[in-house]
Amino acid sequence: MRYVRSLTDAEQEELETMAQQEVGRVALRAQLILLSSRGYSVQQIQEIQQITHVTVYKWLDRFEADGPAGLYDEDRSGRPPKMDDEAMQVLAAAVAQSPTALGYNFTTWTLPLLVSHLEQQLGLTVSTETIRQALDDLGYCWSRPRWTAPAADEAHQQAVQAEIEAALADLSDDDHFFYSDETVFKRLPVLRGMWMRCGQQKRIPAAKQNTAFALYGAFDPINGDQLTARFDRTISAHTCAFLQQIADTYPQGEIILVWDRASFHTSQAVEDWLAEHPRFRVILLPPSSPQMNPIEDIWRHLKQRVAANLNRTLDALEHACQRFFQQTSGEALKRLAGVADPI
Repeated sequence: MRYVRSLTDAEQEELETMAQQEVGRVALRAQLILLSSRGYSVQQIQEIQQITHVTVYKWLDRFEADGPAGLYDEDRSGRPPKMDDEAMQVLAAAVAQSPTALGYNFTTWTLPLLVSHLEQQLGLTVSTETIRQALDDLGYCWSRPRWTAPAADEAHQQAVQAEIEAALADLSDDDHFFYSDETVFKRLPVLRGMWMRCGQQKRIPAAKQNTAFALYGAFDPINGDQLTARFDRTISAHTCAFLQQIADTYPQGEIILVWDRASFHTSQAVEDWLAEHPRFRVILLPPSSPQMNPIEDIWRHLKQRVAANLNRTLDALEHACQRFFQQTSGEALKRLAGVADPI
């Protein structure tokens, strides 16, 4: 039975990078070699990649002869490529901007749209695979974009950070300091990277109804204390109820609360509650500054631990959250939040 030879560490790393970052057939060839190195037979690789055994042997032979470089397509002789310098320039100029800027009723470039664009601009007829290869040559790949927050006011951030540090420095033994925030847990689980069989993508059952609950939290960066409360959503009435929970838990001393400018933090109802409870002092974070609230890192670790890749009932999710905080010490929470004292 045929298997690829033992891989060096450098070859293993290069093949894994190729499998993740290369486009189309090259990525599949790299995965083919990795599968063989992990003990998959030629027949198993055939079934996973839906190719013939001849193709499997071909790329095993190419790798044996040339290493990872042998998995790339060789230059072919014959007629010159249709994507000459002018075509590449037109393609590069197009993908650098939105199709709407060029009058198309599309918000995203597709391969067929780029084929049509080159035909209109140059009278050039090419295939979608030619466009795909040209985009690869230009350094483009197909990927999902990410949201980005509006630019924050650095001067405002520095001023608020100075206010936070002054408040911490002036705390008396009876006073309390909390970062507060909320996060939402849904029946439809967040998807995170996980171990799974190569070539067999894990399927996570989706909930029929994506119900949710909000978890309010307050985190003390000094001793690691954490208060949480479950509500069905984030509204001013629930914010006031959570503030009352903090007040009841800590009946003595001033309570300094740092949170963002969400509407259910700054509403008239919350302002009225705070006015009736002068022990509370609020420091509002600048807009677009989630990194200034350490509790955000605790939420991220919590969701990774108890909510990722598993469809649970809301009650089971709440119970898992409770267990997380029961089993995680204050010092451990401080490390997760990035505020632990240096060792």
